[in-house]
Amino acid sequence: MRVFIINSGVSNISSVINMVKWVGFEPVVTQNLKNIDIKDKIIFPGIGNFGKAMFNLTTLGIVDQIKECVIDKKINFLGICLGMQLLMEESEESPGIKGLGLIKGKVSKFDFNQLNDKQSLKIPHVGWNKLSIKKESSIFNNYDEERSKYYFVHSYYVKCKSDENILAVSNYGYDFHSIVYKDNVYGFQFHPEKSLRYGANLIKNFCEI
Repeated sequence: MRVFIINSGVSNISSVINMVKWVGFEPVVTQNLKNIDIKDKIIFPGIGNFGKAMFNLTTLGIVDQIKECVIDKKINFLGICLGMQLLMEESEESPGIKGLGLIKGKVSKFDFNQLNDKQSLKIPHVGWNKLSIKKESSIFNNYDEERSKYYFVHSYYVKCKSDENILAVSNYGYDFHSIVYKDNVYGFQFHPEKSLRYGANLIKNFCEI
């Protein structure tokens, strides 16, 4: 089994490559999913702009390949940070640009205008944060609820249309969806590759699903 890491030109994938190796799996960096096997996994890391990322994926001709792998072949897929946001249908960051639409929902920008302590919260949300698990999943095998923490860097957050797609939430002024899923598709808003052994555990669990 190989772990295909999509290089869309909007992420620094070296940390993800190293993490996949560290948990015992073979990473394959690619811009083409034609030769993937049904037993393989796909990780899509991303940072930056929603519209730019979708433009890059479209230019590479990989959008339809992603959908074929996920929908038709049922290959397990993980989106990280912007990669998770691109699973949605649309984003306030890039009005009029369609996302992959693999999970119904949209991406919104943090807005603290209605909060009493809004002055203490800055955008982007940068730093360590906890998860509040909403649904059991094998992605949480060996999860250390007391000690686990994860590294976030984002100005926008996902809002799934259905609670059925929410595995975990985190709080930054208010709750936001930090792990989402649908069938064989998963999304992490945080960077597991920068989250020490806690992130490594989640990556390992994904690769073993």
